[in-house]
Amino acid sequence: MRRELQLIAGVGGPESAERLLSARLDRRLTRQRLSQAPITDPVGWLIGRALPRLSSCYDARCDEGTRLDTGASCPACEALIADRRALRHSVAVRLFGNQLPEREYGRTERFEEALRREFASQQAHAAVLRERATDERNAQQAAVAARRAEAEAVTAVRKEAPCLDCGRQTAADVCGICSSWRAVEAAASEAGDVTRAVGTGDRAPTALARAAERAAADVRAEAELAASRGRAEGAAEETASCMAKLAAELTAWERRSAALDALGHEARADAEAGAAFEAELRRAHLHPSADDAQRAARAAAEAARLRTAEHLVAVALAEGRARRRGAPQQDEADPYRVGAARVRAEIHRAKAKVA
Repeated sequence: MRRELQLIAGVGGPESAERLLSARLDRRLTRQRLSQAPITDPVGWLIGRALPRLSSCYDARCDEGTRLDTGASCPACEALIADRRALRHSVAVRLFGNQLPEREYGRTERFEEALRREFASQQAHAAVLRERATDERNAQQAAVAARRAEAEAVTAVRKEAPCLDCGRQTAADVCGICSSWRAVEAAASEAGDVTRAVGTGDRAPTALARAAERAAADVRAEAELAASRGRAEGAAEETASCMAKLAAELTAWERRSAALDALGHEARADAEAGAAFEAELRRAHLHPSADDAQRAARAAAEAARLRTAEHLVAVALAEGRARRRGAPQQDEADPYRVGAARVRAEIHRAKAKVA
């Protein structure tokens, strides 16, 4: 009884578990009395018939066609009853057409035999489908296990491969030390590309190239200084290379931040900020007051300025990567400028319509 109370409490709630179980016992006892069959083993009857949930459907909330949580009829049981009724009707139509009323179906042995055969056929078909689904599931699990084993074998081979840079064994292509120094070179290249994008007083290509080289050299020098400091303090080479990587990335980040600040005050960024400011002011009626509209316009302008600067830095980095790969520079229109020009044209067209 405690087990059944726990099961009912998990479905219908602990506050109604005793009431639901008591109602179930009343129904089972009333049914037993109506059948006029004596209860010779009360404990066995309680355990086997009176206490357990009895339902032919798949819903755990159903008890003899009634939902334990809501007290309403079980939709799953109603669907099963409808399916069985449809099966009986289809067998009757196939045997008798529409000549025999539904209440007369069960009075013919021919109908009962056909109904048993149809039900057995459906059960056999369902068993075949279940077996096929089991085979497909087993095949999928076997394929997944095979792919996992293959991936583990490839990973094991890679772990035994020497480092591509220093030749250290069991380094999985690149050891930790060389990976850190590769990150240093990547940070140095990024700093050079950002410096080239910002430029100096002299915009000549050779002057920009020298400025980019100096920026990259500064990043490498900071990395070497950090690694030397770590070695002097007794750090292992892996730790020293990691310190060099962090120093290089910090220096590159500082240069990127300075570049964003510088590019944010160029003519292109000023133009985008002004356009965003004007566009937000045209939406002043959506703000509670004129001061709020001004604040929103200034915020939109600063956001547009930052987006422009970030786009210019991203373009500079992409051009630097293409230049290092030796890819040919294509004279294509800047998509950002094309999109901005399209937006401005739409704004001017709207102004002309209003005028």
